[in-house]
Amino acid sequence: MIFWVDAQLPPGFAPWLTKTFPIQANLLQFLGLRDANDREIFEAARHAEGDVVIVSKDSDFVELVLRLGVPPKILWVTCGNLTNQRLRAVFNTLFPQALIMLEEGEAIVEITDTKSQEG
Repeated sequence: MIFWVDAQLPPGFAPWLTKTFPIQANLLQFLGLRDANDREIFEAARHAEGDVVIVSKDSDFVELVLRLGVPPKILWVTCGNLTNQRLRAVFNTLFPQALIMLEEGEAIVEITDTKSQEG
């Protein structure tokens, strides 16, 4: 699987994912898609080599998969605005299970920060 990290996430996030987990993650800007709209990104991922997963906070990608099907798969980050440190902590905890779910064929996997919702 190749993870395409949307511009809504921190620029250092894709390199951190690649360093921390046994995956390849790329920022959209390095794929020539920085200024592309959601549909263009979705179509590029659909026709790309490999099993692409778009990592995004944007629900539009979820809607595209629900309407048009896979590929690509979506890792939907619904954490809101977090510090880089907190975002990494959330992914350290939840990403291994999300990765298993994606490998088992889930089209959309949500990652959320349950601690920020408590209280």
